[in-house]
Amino acid sequence: MIFYMGAGDHNSWYSAGNESAKEGNHEDALIAYDKALELDPNHVSAWNNKGIVLSRLERFEESIVCYDKAIELDPKYANAWYNKANALRNFGQSLIDKANDDRTNAPKLVNRSIALFDSADKCYDKGDVLSGKKHES
Repeated sequence: MIFYMGAGDHNSWYSAGNESAKEGNHEDALIAYDKALELDPNHVSAWNNKGIVLSRLERFEESIVCYDKAIELDPKYANAWYNKANALRNFGQSLIDKANDDRTNAPKLVNRSIALFDSADKCYDKGDVLSGKKHES
């Protein structure tokens, strides 16, 4: 994808990132989201969508950082909570898969994945509360 955006137009970069992501051009999407965030570091949706692309690339730790930034900027953004939960769960599953091949480190990997699954559950609950699917307990 060729980017020909207005120099200071973060929304055009954000839209280009969305189009690239939709087309499966993940690296182009990351470039566009990074440019949007360079121009507007408080663009909550750009942080969230960058996290989605990183998750698709199985770069879970980086995606979680993006979701955390989106949540920091807007703690009531339910989608970021749900997306963080999915990334935590997928990261946990990847560690379980790795533990199957690495018996030496398996206990440590399994313990870490359990902690990630617990964190994911809390994020799902927070997303449910924010979206009105569940009342805070």
